[in-house]
Amino acid sequence: MPPLASLRDHEWTLSSLVAELGPLCAGLPGGGDERVSPAPDERTIRYYQSTGLVDRPLRYDGRTAVYGYRHLLQALATKALQSQGLSLAQVQSALAGRSTAELEIAVAPALGQPAPVAAGPRPLVAYELAPGVVLSIDPARVPHPAALAQLLATTLSNRSKP
Repeated sequence: MPPLASLRDHEWTLSSLVAELGPLCAGLPGGGDERVSPAPDERTIRYYQSTGLVDRPLRYDGRTAVYGYRHLLQALATKALQSQGLSLAQVQSALAGRSTAELEIAVAPALGQPAPVAAGPRPLVAYELAPGVVLSIDPARVPHPAALAQLLATTLSNRSKP
């Protein structure tokens, strides 16, 4: 079974996504409800989309839906949790708002793979705009944090003057 990371840049049609999921789901531990299929089929993936367990497709090529790595992880995580006996409502609650990195970490052990190392918190830069007013900026997301802090400090200073 290939490591999950090797699938990051792949895209699949619905039928090829289902084909990719088959062997991956076969590696999930049993013990869940016998009424639940071990791997999702096309209809199940569409149902997962309608309930929010799986995101909408990345795009459509004509009438063909194109799915990506996150969709694969969402379906795997759903099946992994179902194999532990959770209902779909419980799975929805457990997966709501999870990032792709969190999904990777969640499904890797169920597949017998080492969990990817989660990136630690990014260092923030703090600026005191006024006495008692501190601004924290993530320099990875804001190109010129010092310039932004200066602009905000000036604006704040001008608004506080009578």
